[in-house]
Amino acid sequence: MKPLACLAVAVALALAPSTAPAAKSKAPAAIPDFSGYQELLDSLLTVTSAPGEALDTRFDFEKFYDQRGRFERCKRIRRQLLAIPPSAMDDRNRIAWAINTYNYLVIETASEYLLVPNRGRLRYMGPRDIKTPNGPFFQAPLVEVEGQKYSLDQFELHFLFADFDRTKGPPPPLALDPRVHFALNCGAIGCPPLQPRAFRGDSLKIQLDAATRNALALPRHLQFMEESGRVQASSIFQWFSADFGGMEKAFDFLMKYAPPKTRAAIQQRKITSISGMTAWDWNLNQTVHKKEI
Repeated sequence: MKPLACLAVAVALALAPSTAPAAKSKAPAAIPDFSGYQELLDSLLTVTSAPGEALDTRFDFEKFYDQRGRFERCKRIRRQLLAIPPSAMDDRNRIAWAINTYNYLVIETASEYLLVPNRGRLRYMGPRDIKTPNGPFFQAPLVEVEGQKYSLDQFELHFLFADFDRTKGPPPPLALDPRVHFALNCGAIGCPPLQPRAFRGDSLKIQLDAATRNALALPRHLQFMEESGRVQASSIFQWFSADFGGMEKAFDFLMKYAPPKTRAAIQQRKITSISGMTAWDWNLNQTVHKKEI
């Protein structure tokens, strides 16, 4: 073939549309909208701890209960949280979504059934005492996700704890991250604090670490009695011991995330196990107003 002819063929091949299959670009992760939930935290969550201390918070359920337009606001936040199916999310965004959605459902339901008559006066209902028309607080169906109805217990077990059958004991599935226990707030004072910032997939690891370390810096989740050498820990470690891999591994987890001074004191005494559980307060985590003090 003559040189000019070769050149023409080469140019034609270069300009011809490629018949090879194009490489598939990875679809961006579906990211839920947490803006309505974040606005709720910004307006009604109160930080009760002093500067420099471990973060502690309370939520103003009463103010939310009295707010004009509460039902419409609840519907709007629900629409945002449920707009993207979790099956379309990657693992990190799904876990962040599930934490925020669980915490929001607690707020919404506790606010709906906030007050009950008690000897002629109204008192706050703790979450364990709330009975909805469809059942107890943690067992009543509260939300439908991708055609399936979930109670709070079912929701957290499915979306956050990999449907782990704890009755069979450890080891837990690899997808289960026990730090999640310290990001969830069940509406009771005994729970880990409700965090002021919504969890996000792109910062999930940092946020879970911070929430766990913060909770274990609070006396209701970890106490070390130096005189007796007893380690008192949150009931979370007992109720969900299988999630940590058993009580021995729960102690290892505790030591990893405990405050440095507490960890050093426990190590110095050569303590190797949790001695008992701190008392769990099931009263509502309601903001205390000055008129109530």
